Amino acid sequence: MKFLIGVCGIGKGHSIREYEIAKELQNRGHDVKILTYGEGVDFFKNTGFETYNVYVPMIMFKTGKPNWKDIIKRNFFKFLPGTIKNIEIYRKLKKNAFVPDVCISDYEPVVARIAYKFHKPLINIDQHSKFIYMDEKSIDGFSCEEEKNRLMFFFPRCQQKYVVSFYKISDKLLPNNVEILYPIIRGDLLNINIPEIKERKVLVYFSKYIDIPIKQKIDEVIKIFNKYTDFKFVIFSTEYYNTNLKEKGNVIIKPNERESFVKELVESCCVITTAGHTLISEALFCKIPLFLIPLSTFDQHYCGKFVLENNLGISSDMITENNLSVFLKNIENYKENIKSCNNLVKTMDTIKYIVDNLEKYK
Repeated sequence: MKFLIGVCGIGKGHSIREYEIAKELQNRGHDVKILTYGEGVDFFKNTGFETYNVYVPMIMFKTGKPNWKDIIKRNFFKFLPGTIKNIEIYRKLKKNAFVPDVCISDYEPVVARIAYKFHKPLINIDQHSKFIYMDEKSIDGFSCEEEKNRLMFFFPRCQQKYVVSFYKISDKLLPNNVEILYPIIRGDLLNINIPEIKERKVLVYFSKYIDIPIKQKIDEVIKIFNKYTDFKFVIFSTEYYNTNLKEKGNVIIKPNERESFVKELVESCCVITTAGHTLISEALFCKIPLFLIPLSTFDQHYCGKFVLENNLGISSDMITENNLSVFLKNIENYKENIKSCNNLVKTMDTIKYIVDNLEKYK
């Protein structure tokens, strides 16, 4: 079978998830190609998968409708060349006789248009689609409505939605073609030995939303970390590593290399990070407490709210001596709460389940 997978290029979480699906499909003998943009292009360039760099416009909404004034302003110079590029990609796929049997989207809209054009099944595999069905309207001033509108605008119809989530959503809220599944955990983490007794080591990772970082400067954060000499803080950031901020007292900065990251993660007693779904899922899989700093999205603030309400760690817009002291003092309590939390989705082999079902479209 031929599979075309569209991957959102904002952050690495979407690429990490779909790479695992793509590998399993390829291992079963299927032909897989990737559509992506932004960070996704860098992620997939060394994976061996044929990858196309697509153009995805910025879409804004106002009172539930597309805000065409802002959309035109944001995309004015990129829209025409971007559209031409996407048409050329479509023509190249057709010329090379790659008509997909199934199109898969992880929050990437170009593949949806190709699915509709070829009259092929569209399967959403993502963690955003759950927002369409959730009761929550807004958190800390961040509305779910724009996310819902964007999802409906990008994907007006699909055959099936497999929504990965570490937190439960009531089945009563979901239509028949939507399933909530345990997050996709990468093979390198699944196959590594996770020590029961952890070092006094803290893994730190700060992502950005497009180009928007956390409020605090790295120097300010390091100064706070330096006060906790009983702990070793390992910050993963290629950006800061390249500025020669490699070691300051009990703080070490490492480049973003996956093998090193996984090793440090499983040895850490806790994680301090922005509230991205993928790293939260990996930390919870390892039963590691979380200190979250949500970026400016509804998704990240909902993740922070869930962790805080279920006492799996804390969530704050800044790191302070006060909240960090509280967090580090309660690591063992948070860890026990992770083990006993009934609101977490039950562990399963999500990759096998999804791919088994994808093959049914043959």
